[in-house]
Amino acid sequence: MGRSTQRRRWALRLFASVIITGALIYALQRRYDAIPESLAVPWWVLPTYFGILLVYFVTRVGRWLFLLRPLGDVPLGVGMATGLAGTMWIAWLPWRIGEFARPLILAQNSSVTFSQTLGSIALERVVDGLFVCSLFFGSFALVEVRPGLEALYTASLGVVGVFLLALLVLIAMARFPRAVGGLVERVTSWVLPGLARKLADVARGVSEGLAALPSPRPLALFLLGTAAYWSINVLGMWVLARGCGITLTIQETTAVMAVTNLALLIPGPPAQLGTFHLGVLTGLSLFLDDATVRGQGVVFAFYLYACQVTTITALGLLGQMRLEVRWREVLRSLTSAEEIEDEAAVEDASADEVSAGERATQATP
Repeated sequence: MGRSTQRRRWALRLFASVIITGALIYALQRRYDAIPESLAVPWWVLPTYFGILLVYFVTRVGRWLFLLRPLGDVPLGVGMATGLAGTMWIAWLPWRIGEFARPLILAQNSSVTFSQTLGSIALERVVDGLFVCSLFFGSFALVEVRPGLEALYTASLGVVGVFLLALLVLIAMARFPRAVGGLVERVTSWVLPGLARKLADVARGVSEGLAALPSPRPLALFLLGTAAYWSINVLGMWVLARGCGITLTIQETTAVMAVTNLALLIPGPPAQLGTFHLGVLTGLSLFLDDATVRGQGVVFAFYLYACQVTTITALGLLGQMRLEVRWREVLRSLTSAEEIEDEAAVEDASADEVSAGERATQATP
């Protein structure tokens, strides 16, 4: 891929991102004040919420490390720093391009390959999606909401269906890695002959990475970490809501969190600007009157967003400093999809050569 082609693709992505962000902010501003006139809250609110956020993000990254254990030797410090830096890149780059940051950084600092890390991230994302959908239906079964939930329920059912389909695909990839790689190569060769082999190599690497995961203990620990991660998120939102003068039950707070995360599935804006506020205020409007949402609700959404973005950025920068990662190198790699594919293919080929060499050595008398 030429440099000019890469620049055009990124220019289109950024242009689309700006359009989406502008449309969301315009729609929100017509109904709410994105930055409220008064941001006064009790002195204890922000320090308490920042403390909860610190535990929240450490738990979020820590549960991912359980998925990495079967794949290779990843020191705790390297895994945590990689996860925190990757979370920052996911937040700040549009269209979730930052999802590739963790595989890139981890491949440079451990024995786990790019494609294997992609497999763990795919599983993490599907489990999170199913978890959020379960929290959505479970919380709304326990609370009374204002009328107009039918469209939201229909959309959520569609999201659940998508995640279930993705989970079935991942199971198939883990069970039949070579067959999946061959299928990808045959299908893509009809449309993109030049990329067919590269995509097949990446698919095989992801499949083989997934095949190493389904051992009971790491998966059980990952699921326990996931439950703790979402529980801490609910606790933090509940505490912040109280501090902003909003009285929500734990069940209602869980429902607001689920609606917010379903809204975040909309791709596009950097740092989810606009999308995040849309989800929070939509969730609050299901339980609170319009005046409360326009007042304390806007303050709550502002602090929820500002505190999370600040914490993500601070921890991400610390993670990059710990690994001595240069942000320009990561950005250069992320801007080139072909570079990512080439790196994954090279890593997988190297791993195959090492395995073949080991087998030959063992067979020699």
